[in-house]
Amino acid sequence: MIHNNKKKHNNSYDLVVIGSGPGGYISAIRASQLGFRTAIIEKYPKLGGTCLNVGCIPSKSLLDSSKYYFLLSKKNYYPEHGIFYNQLSLDFKKMMNRKNEIVKKISNGVKYLMKKNNIDFYQGIASFKKENVISIEKKNSSSASDQEIQFQYCIIATGAIPLGFPFSSFEKKRILSSTKALIMNEIPNRLIVIGGGAIGLELGSIYNRLGSHVTIIDSMDRIISNMDHSLSQEIKNILEKSSIQIKTSSLITNIISKNEEVSVHVKDKNNGKEIIYIGDYCLISVGRSPYTENLGLENIGIKKNKKGFITVNDFLQSSVKNIYAIGDVIGGKMLAHKAEEEGLYVVEHISGQKPNKINYDLIPSIVYTFPEISSVGNTENEIKKRGIEYNTGFFPMKILGRSSASGNNEGFVKIISHKKTDEILGVHMIGAHVSDMIMEATVAMEFRASSEDIYRICHPHPTFSEAVKEAALLSFENHSLHL
Repeated sequence: MIHNNKKKHNNSYDLVVIGSGPGGYISAIRASQLGFRTAIIEKYPKLGGTCLNVGCIPSKSLLDSSKYYFLLSKKNYYPEHGIFYNQLSLDFKKMMNRKNEIVKKISNGVKYLMKKNNIDFYQGIASFKKENVISIEKKNSSSASDQEIQFQYCIIATGAIPLGFPFSSFEKKRILSSTKALIMNEIPNRLIVIGGGAIGLELGSIYNRLGSHVTIIDSMDRIISNMDHSLSQEIKNILEKSSIQIKTSSLITNIISKNEEVSVHVKDKNNGKEIIYIGDYCLISVGRSPYTENLGLENIGIKKNKKGFITVNDFLQSSVKNIYAIGDVIGGKMLAHKAEEEGLYVVEHISGQKPNKINYDLIPSIVYTFPEISSVGNTENEIKKRGIEYNTGFFPMKILGRSSASGNNEGFVKIISHKKTDEILGVHMIGAHVSDMIMEATVAMEFRASSEDIYRICHPHPTFSEAVKEAALLSFENHSLHL
């Protein structure tokens, strides 16, 4: 284990972390706790990376605010509760200011954690000069002010940036990346969203709730195609009821931004028909590419794969053994909590501990639409492809007493278990609070629990979690208590 060496030169560290997103700053904190002399480098003035500044936190803030406005605007939602009001108005600028204040508060919290844990913060662009030397270029400064620091170990946690199309440019005002969609000055009248994954559905939902006419276009045959088919169909039905238009199996052939309009040219994969969608803004959310620009990886021989992701071994070491990489920059599920787990794993591995190997099959996925979507483990289609015999327990949320009391009747819990052993293979949920409920399934699957185990556990009443118990009983012996 490395212990903090106070005799070291001021610019020499046991561990240097490049990137201050969830994976990066969590790595730095854990390293300091374990005795590493630690530094973190971030090119932007604010700590927290994409997730905090232009991703998870601001989007969830706007999802929350827009949900309240949407529910108030529904003619029968609050009146059914006996709540009436005379006039509804929207201050979009104030909504955005609230989002900004939340980001600022949390970013300051991360800055405080760096100070509390004696982690040195360098602002600038990091670049490898040698295997143990990093140059830090301060933005908007002369090269004479560049710093060099030395390290024994390094973690690259630089994340990823939005992907575009070769015939479009995020530089154009009306073609939006996910980042630009979170700093809008106006609510679009017509928003075209290219990409039916988590980002597309969430950002599309925000502006749909605020009054935009939203069209979601995806090249796959269904939205959220990486999740269970049942979730795709259910959320499609729900979104379409909210007046969101969804077009799947569609290839984007061109995007033209001219004056105050954007035209999106689409070819139907099934019949070859050409369609043109017109909007005043177009959001492109078709994935993200690893951010390795200006890192100087070529100076020290760090290898990347064909898609530009840094290649790592089972210990998350790059081709240079004292340099590790975590999070979006190495690919896999591009999720903040995945990056955090990888950061903790690397630091504990370097320190001489023997951390448990990360189970990538059990990293929960969540889409923060309304209702929420969550999933862990294998989809039903994946299980079929593996030739495994299985049982399924499917329980609709609308049966629950809590659902009736709260008015959140949409969704279901689906549990898939092995037909012979009853071990849980996958859990898929859509409904209120399922972003939190999925952890019951994740813990159970980490311990290789059966659906009977879940059924035998006492679940509190009235709660949404009772749906998990009911689905487990259905998967275990094809019976339900309330269905």
